[in-house]
Amino acid sequence: MGVAYFLLLCCLLAITAQVITAQGCSRPVPGDHMSLSDSDILLQTFPDGQKVSFTCDPGYISGGGSPTITCTAGSWSSVKLKCEKKSCGSAGDVTNGHIDYPVGTDFGDKAVITCDTGYMLVGKSEIYCGVQGWSGRLPVCEVVKCDPPPEIVNGAFSPVKEEYSYRDVVQYSCKKDYTLSGSTSTSCSEDGTFKPLNPPTCVMVQCENPDVVNGKWIDGARPPYGISSTVKLACESGYTMKGEQSQTCDINSKWSPGLPTCEPVKCPKPPMIVNGAFSPNNEEYSYKDVVQYSCNKDYTLSGSRSRTCSEDRTFTPDPPTCVRLPTTTTTTTTTTTPTATSKKPTGDGDSDSTPNGGHRTAVIVGVILGGILVVALCCCGCWYFEVGPFPKRKTQGSGGPL
Repeated sequence: MGVAYFLLLCCLLAITAQVITAQGCSRPVPGDHMSLSDSDILLQTFPDGQKVSFTCDPGYISGGGSPTITCTAGSWSSVKLKCEKKSCGSAGDVTNGHIDYPVGTDFGDKAVITCDTGYMLVGKSEIYCGVQGWSGRLPVCEVVKCDPPPEIVNGAFSPVKEEYSYRDVVQYSCKKDYTLSGSTSTSCSEDGTFKPLNPPTCVMVQCENPDVVNGKWIDGARPPYGISSTVKLACESGYTMKGEQSQTCDINSKWSPGLPTCEPVKCPKPPMIVNGAFSPNNEEYSYKDVVQYSCNKDYTLSGSRSRTCSEDRTFTPDPPTCVRLPTTTTTTTTTTTPTATSKKPTGDGDSDSTPNGGHRTAVIVGVILGGILVVALCCCGCWYFEVGPFPKRKTQGSGGPL
């Protein structure tokens, strides 16, 4: 009886162990960027001993490790599979352009296409690395085209075409007697326009005579003065030039860098002279200005009275000097003619009795005698020349007495 119980217990233990050993597994957890293979993707539980496989997601490829795991007593073996991003590699080459890969060339990355200067993009500027490789077609870079440039009055350009490509150049020219003002050439630029934007013009260039007051032409071109005609100018004697001597007729029919001026030579103030002065007394003098010298009282001028500002900025001739006049002594001789006068008794009231009174008397007598002498001379003259009341004298040939 005891043996029977023992055998029954062993059987129960064996059955229990078998039940425990046969426990299944739930749905396994995949690694990064992978999933169960198609045959197992819908199952939620798996019996003990079941093997399942993983596959990498689209855009990813196996980087190594077994894709299979096994359910053992309710647990899955560890996942060894590694899934890595798929690389699309180079997208290729773009003629007259280039491709940039900001991040890389793996799944999900993008390529950016740009064109060289003077070319424009036809297509998408970005493509992406997908499951099947780079998505879409590569764009192309086509050369920029320009319409013909503008025409100009009294001129033309060449070559003449329906359209022009990037960097094509046209040359402008003018008709006879006209000069091109501006750039002689223009080129098709990267934005589809000719540059420079403003075309040149054809102008008639003729400069006027280079007349400068107190100046003169000394060398160079003669009239008419066209573009680039060059002359050399100079100032007359006594004038200095302010500006450039050489002048060229420019595109604006003007003398370049600009006609000079001829300004009078300036002389500094002349030196003063001892015992004299000059006028006008200015701070400076212009060419041909004249100053006059004079001397102080009792002095006389020796040399030229005037001096002139000359072309060498000095006064000519040499300055004069003031010489002192010589001192002269004047002697006066007085002659007194004695006159007989009768003496009168002296008295307190008789002024002639004094020395001064006697002198006055002598003067009065002299004046009276002088008057008598003048009257006598006049009468003799009238008689001699038969003037007035005197009778005419008879000559010896008349027969009468003399």
